[in-house]
Amino acid sequence: MRIFDYAMVGEWGSRLQVLADRAERERWTFRCVPDASPFPVLDSYIRYTFLQVHEQAKIAESDRLSCFNTGLLTANQEEIFGVFRVSDLFDPREPVGPGNKKWFLTSWARAGDRQLTDFLRLPDLATYWSDAAELVFSPNLQVQLNLDHIIRDDFNRFPTELGGHLDVNGVPTDLATSPDIESEAGEPAGEETPAAAGPDITVPLATRNALEGAMKHSVRLAQRSYRIAVPQYHRGRIQLLLPLYLRTADRPDLALTLERHGAWYRAATVLYPDWAYRHARLLSRPNSEWLGGFRADLLEEAG
Repeated sequence: MRIFDYAMVGEWGSRLQVLADRAERERWTFRCVPDASPFPVLDSYIRYTFLQVHEQAKIAESDRLSCFNTGLLTANQEEIFGVFRVSDLFDPREPVGPGNKKWFLTSWARAGDRQLTDFLRLPDLATYWSDAAELVFSPNLQVQLNLDHIIRDDFNRFPTELGGHLDVNGVPTDLATSPDIESEAGEPAGEETPAAAGPDITVPLATRNALEGAMKHSVRLAQRSYRIAVPQYHRGRIQLLLPLYLRTADRPDLALTLERHGAWYRAATVLYPDWAYRHARLLSRPNSEWLGGFRADLLEEAG
């Protein structure tokens, strides 16, 4: 269940601002891809965290309050919880539903906050994996590059020099805003865009060669350093993200996703780095410099 189905939520943007201010400092914004939300990474993170804790029955409820573990910490390393109270508009004589929501999102509370004394035990974190080995690239496994699939479905995401719509600054020229961060089914967004190449497009040989070379280079990097591959959670499974350097060696143009299938990996799709960062943040705070993580932010701000 989505947080907006579970509860009435007013002034969502303002609530995200309060949470961003309360949590320890990190990057919650996009760098290149336009988005209507001022905090697209945090927006997505909270929505999907709530989906997961609800599915895992990790929401604590008392007679007058309910809460969930956001997975975030304050600067003093205290856990932060989303707190709901019973809505003034709720009618207990009627079934709970879209027109009669029981809960109203009221605050973000530290673990030691007085209002949380209603709960004998505070709820646990959302979990996304049972085997930590899923989070690490295995250099001994074969990678199936699947060039045709990626070019057919994601050609518009390539740099303009290679026939796509990604300009020199990494901004998609055909995308006014990123897709809704949450579909009706609760699936992560960023996997589809409106202008796929289709089966009949003629792809320049230079584009195919650049993609093949960049993919092989990324695999070689991952084979030599486990920190290159960054895990993300998508459609109920763990995937790995690798950088794709198509124009320069300084900044990746795209992120390549790998799915593990037994004894091999399949290259599933390519994402804009901003979208990849958003997916990866659901699992943990990425500190990989190629993905524009927190450490890179500090270096930029300090300079």
